[in-house]
Amino acid sequence: MEATSDTPNDNNLITPLRAASRNLAREWGFLRPTIAGSNLSPAAVHALIELGDGSSPGMDELAAELRISRGQLKGVVVPELVGKGLIMAVVASGNGDDGERYDLTNEGRETLGEINAFAQGQVAKALEDVGNGNDVTAGDITSAFRIWTQALERTRQVGENVPSPAVTPGQEGGPFKLPEMAPAAATKVVGAKGMVEIVSGYLPGILGRTVEMHMDYYYPRYNWGKEFEMTFTEGMVDLLKRVGNGKGNQVWAAVLKQSEGKDRIVGTVYIDGESSGKEGVAKLRAFIVDEEARGLGAGKKLLRAAINFVKEEGFRGCELTTSKLLTVARRMYETEGFKPMGEFWYGGWLEGVCSMEYLWERPAGEGA
Repeated sequence: MEATSDTPNDNNLITPLRAASRNLAREWGFLRPTIAGSNLSPAAVHALIELGDGSSPGMDELAAELRISRGQLKGVVVPELVGKGLIMAVVASGNGDDGERYDLTNEGRETLGEINAFAQGQVAKALEDVGNGNDVTAGDITSAFRIWTQALERTRQVGENVPSPAVTPGQEGGPFKLPEMAPAAATKVVGAKGMVEIVSGYLPGILGRTVEMHMDYYYPRYNWGKEFEMTFTEGMVDLLKRVGNGKGNQVWAAVLKQSEGKDRIVGTVYIDGESSGKEGVAKLRAFIVDEEARGLGAGKKLLRAAINFVKEEGFRGCELTTSKLLTVARRMYETEGFKPMGEFWYGGWLEGVCSMEYLWERPAGEGA
């Protein structure tokens, strides 16, 4: 039979697909020592995700799911996660595979939430660009990915002990048969606990929640106590007084709309248009998302709202200061166009913590 462009083993299909797969691996960071805005190896990140579903798989099951050997899992991946305090042993004997099982610690669950938020933001940003010059939809991409990964699983030559999945129901007809995905809402993110809505301007209790979320995060990790709380609160009181005064000061809250009607502020970000000391440069302050809302994309929505405000108000730049340890937050800033300007070691209640300064600048030629 003469080969045509529709023949599966035609290089006209295989070569570009291999190139796309390599580029995908590079874009997602699989060639780097760490991945997903974390300080973890790719294998550790995927193990954390699998353990995060609460099923506590045994070593054989987890190794098979990750497509790695049991020796690599027990000798490299598990020690990495245990050493960082992200997982803990929950069973020590029995169950045929020596009974060794692990579950996420509180720190592990928080790290997983940050990884999910990073990954969801990465995919959402790419999906926004789908259709930009291409006659495809987000639904096409999703359908093709599922069909392709299932084909790879069914035809792999290693790990024969791993059951090959059947075709997902509803996809027997091949790619591009899924319902088209609707674009993400501009200001709302739906999560298991309810819907997160981004609200601009003052809300009753926003100052208290801003301080509370910062203390809940920084005190247990870095022991930032009384001095930090007093200094931070004093600064936020001054800024809140100026919010809405027409001089480029504003606040946004991520509000969790719960079914029982008890809405709760689960994230904040502020723009201070007056205190940078530089003409036309604003400051981004008090950006934080509560643990219960991490992984829902609220952080990205908050940050996007703040940057849009900066643009609309005609600022030529926006600066911020953050801890170098907050890798997920820093990656979000960089995704939105902030560039690192330098590092410094802070004294006082920040003693021993390396901080970083970032600056967003209006693109050349874009009118203020």
